[in-house]
Amino acid sequence: MNVKATTDTENKPKATVKNFQFVENLDKLIDIAEKAEENDEVQEGNRRSSYDLVMIRSRYIDRYDWYDTIYEENGKYGTKDATGMVLLPAQYDGIGELCHKIYCGDIPRVAKLNGKAGLVKPDGSGIALTPFIYDSISYMLIEPYYKVKKDGKLGIIGKDGHVIAPCILDEITYPTGRCVVIRCGKKYGLVDRGVNNLYIAPQYDSIEFVDMEQPCTVMRDGVEGVINETGTFMTLGESLDYEGYLVGEYKTELFFKD
Repeated sequence: MNVKATTDTENKPKATVKNFQFVENLDKLIDIAEKAEENDEVQEGNRRSSYDLVMIRSRYIDRYDWYDTIYEENGKYGTKDATGMVLLPAQYDGIGELCHKIYCGDIPRVAKLNGKAGLVKPDGSGIALTPFIYDSISYMLIEPYYKVKKDGKLGIIGKDGHVIAPCILDEITYPTGRCVVIRCGKKYGLVDRGVNNLYIAPQYDSIEFVDMEQPCTVMRDGVEGVINETGTFMTLGESLDYEGYLVGEYKTELFFKD
């Protein structure tokens, strides 16, 4: 997730509509090149490979500042994207982390009212997706999750504002595959994005990921096991002949699921 604090500054020119259109055109050329390479078609006119185009795209994006811009009207604040389109109308006391136009796209933005943070649709409507009740909201590396803080405890919400993990947590770890391990006190749980944001409340003594090919293993009351797609604990013996999904294991159709 590409975000920055409102106090960050960069010595790069601000991206414009023309810059954004150039990237869109590059994306089309990359798609054409990739399809041609997949079909072993000869590129006419010695066209660049998809790899060359991707590198050009990366270097071009890095030359400009694509982050949202904060603007003020009548003492209130809003944001615009790199093309000048209003994302958040100027009706807030403050703005959260700023998003990168290319890498973040149209994910909801964070705004502040009366000292509290909320999630807002980025279409200029000002429609709030959550109440303004959180002490803070920050973007997580695993989309489309947001880490929220309320009364000193952490939680996780989705991009539509619904609560995935309530604000009872002491720690939220970095994602492993499509899973995020969470901790409350000395107990551990997790969230698995691959199965409809499956929430496993903190109840295990430990959770371990060996590699992305295998399900994670959990320990509870001295018994080692795994968790299936319904959130049910299974001993290692019980899981040997299980044909369903086990939390943490790699499955292409789940790993690349939106």
